[in-house]
Amino acid sequence: MLLCAIADVSRKCYYDHRSRRDAGDSDLIAIVEYIRTIQQETCYAVGYRHMTARIRRDLKLKVNEKRILAIMRSHDLLSVVRRKKYAPEIYARRRELKASMPENLLKGRFFSCVPGRIFVTDITYLFCLEEVLYLNSIVDLFNREVVAWLISQHPDARLCSDTLLNLGKTYDLHGAIIHGDQGSGYISWEYRDAIGQLGAVQSCTKTDRCWENANMESFNGVLKTECLYNRFGKSRFNSRRVRKTDVLDAVVNFIPYYNERRLKEDLGWLSPEEYRKANVKGTLPVQRNAF
Repeated sequence: MLLCAIADVSRKCYYDHRSRRDAGDSDLIAIVEYIRTIQQETCYAVGYRHMTARIRRDLKLKVNEKRILAIMRSHDLLSVVRRKKYAPEIYARRRELKASMPENLLKGRFFSCVPGRIFVTDITYLFCLEEVLYLNSIVDLFNREVVAWLISQHPDARLCSDTLLNLGKTYDLHGAIIHGDQGSGYISWEYRDAIGQLGAVQSCTKTDRCWENANMESFNGVLKTECLYNRFGKSRFNSRRVRKTDVLDAVVNFIPYYNERRLKEDLGWLSPEEYRKANVKGTLPVQRNAF
């Protein structure tokens, strides 16, 4: 059996409530018509905060931003300028990502005494006639060898995590440091999950501090100057006048050359691969410029 409790309400309270509700309804009609007029005049360029200020000034009504936002949303009068693309939950998740940013573990010490323990990574642009491609590379700080790389049409979390998972197929990354910047792909949950899956530790540079990932910037610079600019011309490459097949062929052939044959002064004039093999044999030269 359903029981209902009805509280006694005086006639005065009842009619006071009715009058306030009726006044609110009349205000709502005036607010909606005002907002519609403003949006039609401005081609829906006014946001809810700006609209609230206008209503307070022009209609002399005490309204808060949340009410105006609800009214604009329910009557399809929201601004089309800078409209949020995602649900509030997505933005909350992104704020959580920013708040839990990994610290910079290297702090400018771009050197490793042991192979396969400290890696740096970064994405660089490949400007092609048909489209822009993105090269994600991972370098071992022990000998500056490119140990994993991948090219994609999108500089996203999938590119970063797939490159890292490829590295995990040939290296035991448990306890290894993976150092990168704060690009969206590197701070994504997908990439962090890949690092956790491999047992590695993530390190991040601060925003807009490219020198905190100097070795990767150096490799990307060598790639551009010794692989692309010298073949196609800097302005021709940057203005996207080189075919994709030519760019891809150049990059695919350059990385093995860089690892196997390009000599580095700070490795005692050995290539990265020669330096690694010398480490296995116990005949490493003195490494210079290590800091």
